[in-house]
Amino acid sequence: MFLLLAAPLACVVAVEATYHHEQDRAGQQRSSRTPVRATLIGSAPAENLYTERGVVGTKGKAVVRWSVRGHEKTGIAAVTADSLSGTVTTIWVDRRNRVTAAPLDSGAVVARSAGAGVAAFAGVVIAVLGVRLGVGRIGFRRRLTEWDRAWADVGPQWAHRA
Repeated sequence: MFLLLAAPLACVVAVEATYHHEQDRAGQQRSSRTPVRATLIGSAPAENLYTERGVVGTKGKAVVRWSVRGHEKTGIAAVTADSLSGTVTTIWVDRRNRVTAAPLDSGAVVARSAGAGVAAFAGVVIAVLGVRLGVGRIGFRRRLTEWDRAWADVGPQWAHRA
């Protein structure tokens, strides 16, 4: 009964808390990061692929150059795989004009919230089943102890009959 109430409640609480936290985080990222047009200095090789937000093989790392108030900057950024040198792309930079990841979008916020809900649900289920298993083992050992005591009383009577 407890499991039927606690698991969904934990799931809802975790989703709500994570959603609000990630929304705040996404807002902070949006206010501290700026999209900038940059030019690839080198090509983005296909063998340099990595995973970004669960999508495999869509991005490669390449050296890019961009301009900030007339000053040229260079850095390594995630770009479309197999992009050629000279391609213009959008990158994200922080307040110090360092390359950074794009801010969290609404899909990422929802996915993280759902993950937290699933983890909370699983955690409660595992905890409740663990307690149930522990209580069952304690009860089983107590019954074995009582059985040993009863056998200690009755066992010698049976041994003399044989």
